[in-house]
Parts: sequence; structure tokens; C-alpha cells
Amino acid sequence: MDQWMAAQPESATEYLGAAVATAPEPNLRAEFGANLEANYPRLVAQLCMITLSPGEAQDLVQEAFARAWQRWGDIRELPDPTHWVRQMAVRGSNSRWRRLLSKLGRGKHTGEVPSDDPQHAAVLDALRQIPPYRRRALVLGDVAQLSLEEIADIEGIAPGVAEARLTHARRELNEFMAMQGPVPASPSHWEDM
Repeated sequence: MDQWMAAQPESATEYLGAAVATAPEPNLRAEFGANLEANYPRLVAQLCMITLSPGEAQDLVQEAFARAWQRWGDIRELPDPTHWVRQMAVRGSNSRWRRLLSKLGRGKHTGEVPSDDPQHAAVLDALRQIPPYRRRALVLGDVAQLSLEEIADIEGIAPGVAEARLTHARRELNEFMAMQGPVPASPSHWEDM
């Protein structure tokens, strides 16, 4: 994952091209650009763990930021604008259309996440074994460090269901990792992925 992230362009605004270039107000453009630069790599890494596809993760985060730019005047007033962007990207990963294309092998990005680190590769392989709806809860809870209420909001489910998904996903991850080798010592290892 580190190699993949290192290969990304230095300026995340390149991904939005014309959308950023046509900003009507310089202060909005600067705020949006700062938010994009600060959060793009982390959100792509999180979505990559959810989708298990670097290309699809980039697409989803780019689409979410493009939608955010269209409403930035309102979104910037939210307590956490990044939460809105993450929510749009995660919901996009769960769309029926994307799942159908992926099953048919017609999605643009079906390759696996590259990793030279055996521990990261083991975690990604274990994540592959967890159903997507539980994997999303695990990444949102343990990587993005969202509360159960925030996970429930993003997923459109009750907090109790979010808690059950997270609990099951953690158990499954631990079981798969025990079969493969060492488990990361703390959630801080997730940040390196």
C-alpha cells in the first residue's frame, strides 16, 4: 500500500481538474483545496481497504470530492466536512450498480491492492474474506475511528446493527489473521496502510 500511495501525484487537486479551476470565489477554492490536500490520501487508503481496489477507491473519493465542491458553500459549514465526503464515497462503494459491474468483471478496476509488506498483505487478504458490509464497518470503526452512530449514519442502519457488524468483523479479522500469522499490535498500524 505504501508503494501505491507514494506513486500518487503530489497535488490531489489534479484529480478534480476543471472543477477546481472554475471556482467562483478564491476563499472557497482555497478552503476546498486545503481540505482536499489534507484528506484525499487518507480517504483513498480507507476506501481502498473497503473496496480492495486502488483504482475504484480513487474514483469513489474523486467523485465524492467533486460532489462536495458543487455544494462547498454549505458543506464547509458542517462540523466535519470530511465526514460528508467519506459518507458519499462509502455509499458509492455500496451502490448496486458498482457491485453488479464488479461481479460481471466489467468494472474499470478489478486488480488487487499491491503490498510488498507481508503483514499488510496478510491484513488485506484477511479483509478479502470478510463480507463487504462488515468490512465497511470495520474500516469505518477501526481505521477512520468513527463512532457507532457515525457508522450507522453512513450505512443507513441502526447503531445496534453497526455494532453487531463491527463486532463480527473484528472477530473474523482476528480469526483470519490467526490462521495467516501475526496480527497488527494496535489500530495505529492501520494508518500505515
